Amino acid sequence: MLPFANISQHIEHITHSLAEQGYVIIPDFLPDDFISALRKEALTLQAAGKLARATIGKAEHNTLDHRIRGDLIHWLDHVDASAVQQDFSRIMEALRESLNEHLFLGLFELENHFAIYPPGAIYNKHLDQFRGNEERQVSCILYLNEAWEEKDGGQLRLYLDGKEPTPYIDTVPHGGTLVVFLSSQFWHEVLPASHPRISLTGWFRKRSSTLP
Repeated sequence: MLPFANISQHIEHITHSLAEQGYVIIPDFLPDDFISALRKEALTLQAAGKLARATIGKAEHNTLDHRIRGDLIHWLDHVDASAVQQDFSRIMEALRESLNEHLFLGLFELENHFAIYPPGAIYNKHLDQFRGNEERQVSCILYLNEAWEEKDGGQLRLYLDGKEPTPYIDTVPHGGTLVVFLSSQFWHEVLPASHPRISLTGWFRKRSSTLP
């Protein structure tokens, strides 16, 4: 059973929107106390020194460059997940099943991490799907910020026409807002913020077609 009554309606809306336009933005996807619990976990991990500087590129060729990407991340371990992480996983599993049933995406798992952007940190325009690797199919970003205002910055800028500078839409990272989009279609970037910016970011993946 899913932990919140309105999740089924949200999942239906996400599935329909991805089919129609490839992206969707849902304010108040999860209640404040649930978002607060996830935020506390992210900040506790940071205080314990368990967040690491995010890298750029594939694992075998990754690099560090804060001028391009400045967030700190911690990958979630689904085997040893906390209670709130398990509830979140159940919600996302229901979404995965819906996307597979209606959009035939062949998704088999969700990989995700906490991400904290220090004040002023950015992530330049990029695509979530690596060249030559189509495993990442659907990007999901759940914002965990508290009392965030538009003037605080940190917007997610989603480009709607490939690499073209316009048109685009900006999403203010209010706590509880969920953004979902097709990983192969939408270039996006993270704008600088005046406060630490916290999210739970993940990707639904399909199995690799690469033979051993």
